[in-house]
Amino acid sequence: MRHFSISVSCIIAIAFLFYGRQIFNKPLQPGPAGRIDSLMNAVYQHGQFTGAVLVASHDKIIYEKAFGFADRERQRPFTLDTREYIGSISKQMTAMGIMILHDRGELRYDQPVRDFFPELPVCMQPVTIRNLLYHTSGLAVFDDFPNMTEQDVFKILLAQKELHFPPGEKFEYCNAGYSLLGMLIEKISGQTLNGFLQANLFAPLGMRHTLVTENGHPDTARAIGYTLFGAINNYDTYMGGNASVVSTVGDLYLWDEAMAKHRLVSRKTQAEALTPSSKVTGNRALVLKDPMFGDKSYGFGLWLASRDGGQDTWHDGAFSGYTAYNERITPGETVIAEVSNLRGAPLYEIRQAIINILKGRPYVLPKLSGAMWLDKTIKTSGVDSAVSAYLRLYQSGDPDYEFSEAALNSYAYILLRAGRVQEAIKVFQLNASLYPNSFNVYDSLADGYEKAGDKAAALATCKKALAIDPKSTYMQQRIASLEKHFQHQ
Repeated sequence: MRHFSISVSCIIAIAFLFYGRQIFNKPLQPGPAGRIDSLMNAVYQHGQFTGAVLVASHDKIIYEKAFGFADRERQRPFTLDTREYIGSISKQMTAMGIMILHDRGELRYDQPVRDFFPELPVCMQPVTIRNLLYHTSGLAVFDDFPNMTEQDVFKILLAQKELHFPPGEKFEYCNAGYSLLGMLIEKISGQTLNGFLQANLFAPLGMRHTLVTENGHPDTARAIGYTLFGAINNYDTYMGGNASVVSTVGDLYLWDEAMAKHRLVSRKTQAEALTPSSKVTGNRALVLKDPMFGDKSYGFGLWLASRDGGQDTWHDGAFSGYTAYNERITPGETVIAEVSNLRGAPLYEIRQAIINILKGRPYVLPKLSGAMWLDKTIKTSGVDSAVSAYLRLYQSGDPDYEFSEAALNSYAYILLRAGRVQEAIKVFQLNASLYPNSFNVYDSLADGYEKAGDKAAALATCKKALAIDPKSTYMQQRIASLEKHFQHQ
């Protein structure tokens, strides 16, 4: 474990050389702010973070800094006023829009959503607005794609033949539900989602840098998104209520303060939003175990947990080349807001280190990414030497590094999409050798073989995946499709 040990003079020299005035725009006093600054400088130096961080305690901002570039190609610095996509944190704003309409008497939480969208399939008749808020609807789950719109989501719902489960039975995170809530706000208000939220949330709270992106009106001022490996990963989303808000850490703090002080809806309405769904419904199946937060349950657009006699509310967001996080912990009114234009930035690890600093405890830096190390080594030594070196590093058990199946897999797909097919295959093969009991690594390796035109190897690899999960209908269908290729030769 790597306890922080970088000299202040070293940090200042490096920061001045690489980052100019952006990081050190004001002197820091000794204490928590200085330790947080040391933490963030170290994470930035390791290439794990660009973006901005804000920390408040007892309703006072004690730290806010921005790091790196919003646009590397144009050398545009990331400032505290730079906005970026906050992904699923958007759900908090959408939920608040629903709460405002509820307080106006324009909808009921337990009202069927088909009251407003009768064209939805009949199987959705039992789905209520509350089910959408709690992720207990049974609606379709999908993978997003660049420039996906509300209409794209609605088409997916129109094609759904049956619900995944009876509404209210269990929790299943569902982006479609919050897109539908955004469309509901638009239908009732007669405004665009951005227009409604600007008038009722953002402008009243002074959130000058926050908006909902709209199809045909891309936000050209936002930060460019990247992968941890330096590749551009930059696309828009127009799915509305589930992920389309762009914002800054400062605006997220204003938002959090408004939530805590009931500035937008009645105290009663706010209290219901911050009551765990498991408690409201009496359904213990809605309580989930979390290694960092313990027992958690969803509220209206937020995760909720009890801690030290108070409440912890938080959410993260991630898509394209963006990650974001916001949290409030009571008592103490600790607020943490992070936005990063690096997909995969270790925001939870940063959050945990900040919590330890505020409590006067030692903190540990986020582990270095083995996948990032592999990428750098491929660039200097070639893929074969790099794979061999990675295996040695992995086998050494170096505690400073995180060796993640998922990270290695994601990196291989970045290579694949960049047309570096043979390199991608070798990284997929490396992952399969390290995790031979994983269905996913063989499924991914088969993608690499197919991209290379080697359908025989793809078929053999798919059969290995099916041996791990014989009940996978997806893999059965994939194998059948590949076998047809050989039957027609």
